[in-house]
Parts: sequence; C-alpha cells; structure tokens
Amino acid sequence: MISFADVYHVMAATVPLYVAMVVAYISLKWWKLFTPDQCIGINKFVAKFSIPLLSFQMISTNNPYKMNLKLACADFVQKLLAFIPLVVVAKIRSRGRLSWVITGLSLSTLPNTLILGIPLLRAMYEDEAVIILTQIVVLQSLIWNNLLLILYEIEATKESYVTTSSDDTELEATQEVEPKDGRITSPRKTKIVIILLTVGRKLMINPNTHATMAGLIWACIHFRWGVQLPKLVENSISILADGGLGMAMFSLGLFMASQASLIACGANKAVLAMTMKFLAGPALMAVSSITLRLRGTLLKVAIVQAALPQGIVPFVFAKEYNIHPDILSTGDYQSDQKFTITTYSPTGVALTSTGTKKGELFLADINAQLKNKNITTDVKVDTSSNLFTTITIDEPAPGLKTILNFRVPDQRSGKLEVQYLHDYAGISSSIGLTANPIVNFSGVLGNNTLAVGSDLSFDTKEGAFTKCNFGASFTNADLIASLTLNDKGDTLSASYYHTVSPLTNTAVGAEVIHSFSTNENTITVGTQHLLDPLTTVKARVNNFGKATALLQHEWRPKSLVTVSTEVDTKSIDKSAKFGLALALKP
Repeated sequence: MISFADVYHVMAATVPLYVAMVVAYISLKWWKLFTPDQCIGINKFVAKFSIPLLSFQMISTNNPYKMNLKLACADFVQKLLAFIPLVVVAKIRSRGRLSWVITGLSLSTLPNTLILGIPLLRAMYEDEAVIILTQIVVLQSLIWNNLLLILYEIEATKESYVTTSSDDTELEATQEVEPKDGRITSPRKTKIVIILLTVGRKLMINPNTHATMAGLIWACIHFRWGVQLPKLVENSISILADGGLGMAMFSLGLFMASQASLIACGANKAVLAMTMKFLAGPALMAVSSITLRLRGTLLKVAIVQAALPQGIVPFVFAKEYNIHPDILSTGDYQSDQKFTITTYSPTGVALTSTGTKKGELFLADINAQLKNKNITTDVKVDTSSNLFTTITIDEPAPGLKTILNFRVPDQRSGKLEVQYLHDYAGISSSIGLTANPIVNFSGVLGNNTLAVGSDLSFDTKEGAFTKCNFGASFTNADLIASLTLNDKGDTLSASYYHTVSPLTNTAVGAEVIHSFSTNENTITVGTQHLLDPLTTVKARVNNFGKATALLQHEWRPKSLVTVSTEVDTKSIDKSAKFGLALALKP
C-alpha cells in the first residue's frame, strides 16, 4: 500500500525538476529573459555536455555482470515490434522518411524512466523496482540513446547530401561513376557509403558516444576488481550530471514557451502522440514481456515503466536536430488537468481543494464540510466568487431527509428538497425558494426484482410541465432490463445488461434509443471483461461509428490507473479523445 510518505518522496523527486521547466517557461514567455540564440545555446549545452555526463554516471554505477537477460531481451523485442510497423507506415504515408520512424520510436519506447520512474515505482514496488529500472535506464543510455543518435545523424546527413547533390550539376540521378580500376559503382551505393562515413565521423566526435563507452569500461573495471573513482572525480561528475537533469527540463520549458500554443503540434498530433506513448508502448512491452515469460514484480515494473511520460533525452536530441520537437514536447501532457486533495481535521471538518486547467483557463474551488450529529453543512467558494451552501438534515423523522441549498450572490438559487426512503418506495420532492418556483417530484415503487418510477418537473410561472419521464426495470441474478420514456414522451429507450461469467466479470450490454420527433434510432452495444483480478477492459460502439475503449488496472488497493479513448470511426479527420487518470488512495 502506498503511504503518504511514499507520495511525498515521489513529489520530492519530481516536482523540483518540473519547477525548472516552469521557471524556464515563465522566463521566456513572460519575462523575455532569453533570445532565440541563447535558447539554442542552452539546448546545445544540454545535448553535448550534460546528457553525456548523466549517461556516464548511470552506466558506470550499474553492475554489468548482473544484468537481467530476460528484461534486456524483452526491451529489445519491444523496440523491434515498434520499429517494424513504423517503417512500413513511413514507407506508405511519408515516402520512407526516417524522421517519422525516429519520432515514433521515441514516443512509444523511450519513457521518462530516470526522472519519474524510479521514485514512482519505488513507492509502488519498493527497492526491487529500483534495481530493475536502473537496468532499463542503463539500456537506454548505452544502446537506445546511441542508436537514436545514429538515426538522427543518418537523417541529418541524408538531408544534407540531398541538398548538396541538387546544387551540384556534375552529379545526375542516372549517371554512373567509373573508378580507375574499371569497376562500375552506382550513385545509390556511393550515396550510402558517403552517408555512413559521415555518420561515423560525427559519432566519433560526439561526446555521448565517448561517455557511454567510458561508462561501460569503468563499470566493468569497478565491479570486477573493486577499483573506485577518486572522490574528487566522482563528486565532480555527480554535480554536473545532477545539474544536467535540471538543464534538460529547463530546455524543455524554453521550447514550450517559444511556441505559439502550449500544444505546439496541434490537437490531432497530440492525441496520436499520447496514444503511442500511453497505449502502444505499454501494449508492446506487455506482449514482449509475457512472450519471454517475465513474472511477478519484474513483469509489472516492465509494463508500468513503459507507460511513463515522454523521456527528456529524446526531446533534447529532437530539439538539437530539429526533428519534430513539437510532438515530443507534447507526449507527456494532456490538454486538461485536474488535481484534488482532501484533508480531515480531528474535529470532523473536511477540506477539499480542487484545481482544473482547461487550455488557458484555470478553475479552482475550496469546499469545507462540517458534520454535527445529523446535520451536515457544505460551503464551497470558487474562482468566480460564488459561495455555495448546502445544509442537510438527516433523519429528522424515520426515513426522512431535508436538504436546503443556495448560492450567493444569486438570490433566485435557493431550493428546499425533501426525501423519503422506505423499503419498497422512494420519494424526492423539491421547490425553488422564489415567487414563481419550479417544483420537482420523483418517485419509485418496487422491490429487488421489479420497479417502476417517474420524474416530473412543473414550472409554476409558465403553468406547464418542463420534464415528464417514466421508467420500469426488471432485475434478476444475471441480467438487468429497463424501459424508459423521456423528454415528455418524445424519446423511448430500452437497455439490457447480461452477466456472461461472474468469475471473470464478463458482461455484455445493449441500448436502443428511438426519437419520435426525428424518427432516429441510436443503437449502442458494449462489453466488459476482467483480464486478471486487477485489470478490467471495457468497450462500446454505436451505430454512428463512435467507439470507446477503457483499460483500468488496480496496481495497489484503491489505487487505479485508467487509460481511455474515443474515436469517431466515420470521421477519422476529427480529433480523437484520449484520457489518462491516476488515482492514489492510501
């Protein structure tokens, strides 16, 4: 179970780094402290100096003789499973452009394991997760970051070669070159050789190449013969490497501030980026891990780390080579964010603070709840200076509840509600506290098998019903069926829910809605299934082509991670909806 101390440790490790990003954003967006050339210089410092030292530190402190071979193989298979379809799609959609393959690999297979992964998964799976994640970080630093660098250099050299060749009138696409020994060399082979030689020269002078090799060599020496780095050298590297993390986040903040929009790549690409990051990446890692028979904590850590936000190093490289940095800067952000925290005092007062950010709009409110015997008082203040007050009196008489609520400064918002609950009946009635109030009535009669009810609303000023709904339901051990008439008799809906397997919580459902005014039908079918005792998947689709899917995993008691998406299959050009929720409950 995750304790408050674990949550604090996660926050203590991650918040300072995001503070660096926010400070950079404010410094450029509002204070204008940096010029574009200075921003480029900062990113180059991070790419050529800070990241290499960070790579050396991570690789040199990991024991290469105790690497988990199954984990390394699963990591390799995940990258391979991502690389193959990306190459195929790039060939079809973008004429084989390597840049989209690089960006797709960065999004789907290179998560932020170092900054977010270690503190978060330590809280989830204790110190065993740290050992596993350290090995994944080493694989990223030693193999995948260097491979990413090679791909970036190939793309940059290829683009440079194409540009140079187009200006050189002596090189023609159909011309053949005849060397002195008489052999014929095609221009395509010549181009490949030139590109490879150029890439090789650039990698030999790239600091990250030397840092990773030096880190591996020193790790082999240190863990084989126990030789220690001089304290002077070790502390110097540690200080510079720790500063590298902050500088990388600072560079990300500068880039975000330099864009016209917080989501620089646009909504469609942002949704695609988050789908690749939070759905494709973990799914591919799950397939490779299960195939190689990873079990227990090793399997859980491998899958969860793949769902972490976008890594910082791929963004730094993307910014350095100017290949889709706008997409990589979006891979770990949603357009809307919501944060809620609730605290309880010894006297029984509950305070709840909520903040919601939608685009450039920020909404917040504070709610205080006080219970005294059978009286509960809720007072909420929001950012629009509205004061909401609700007073609930529970059981002034057996089965009765009275609720009074009003909003200041709206004098017409007051409402008095009375509820009565019996074993076979429930009634609720409310009236607005105005000269011409709206009167609401709802009631239900029945038992555990059959129930009927109605919901009515009458406007005394207009002298007419504004709402008139009726419904009936039937329930037994494995099914629920209902029939409702809504919108004052204009809409008829019938729904059915059937439990197929209680053991796996597998169920199917369907709903049919008919509108008499438009003569239009809406048919929705859905299903749910328990993949394991902690993981649930749900899906539904309607006749208008709207498909929705949800995956929810309880990785700790009461703590849930949920990924959802909605796509309009008949209008692919429209933006898809994507959601990610993380609930931590001690």
